[in-house]
Amino acid sequence: MVGVAVLAGASAGAGGLLWWLLWWPLRSGGLFLFGAVGSLVVLLAPAIILGLFYQGLRELRALPDRVRQRTDRTLAESAEAVQTAKGTEADGWIGRGWVLLRRVWALRTVLLDNRALLVRYGALLRFVTPGFVLLVVGATVVSLLLIPVAVGSGLLSLLW
Repeated sequence: MVGVAVLAGASAGAGGLLWWLLWWPLRSGGLFLFGAVGSLVVLLAPAIILGLFYQGLRELRALPDRVRQRTDRTLAESAEAVQTAKGTEADGWIGRGWVLLRRVWALRTVLLDNRALLVRYGALLRFVTPGFVLLVVGATVVSLLLIPVAVGSGLLSLLW
């Protein structure tokens, strides 16, 4: 997983270096600026794709811990709501009813948080489609080609 982050950073650095070698110093003019911005987007696209993939991997790696924490919290809130419902008769109906209402509201909040977590990860898993994986493979190949070209171009510009 760290390798993806390193590759994304190296790809961003290589794209930035190539862009700088091609377009610096900037000149005014609509066509020139359009070319500069367009090539910057093209050169940084592999780094952006790999960065999104890395972020997705981090989120998926954290998923089991988050689900476990949310489940523990749900169980604790449920147990507190049950204990409140079983309360003693000396508490009185109004006091016990108010506490029970607060516990049920807390449980509702926890369940909505769990639902939001699952919806978020469901959307994340929908994002990881075969097309996106193919895009990541393409970005990896382009990055592995872009890095040596940028290093070679940088060395040639220093010698020139």
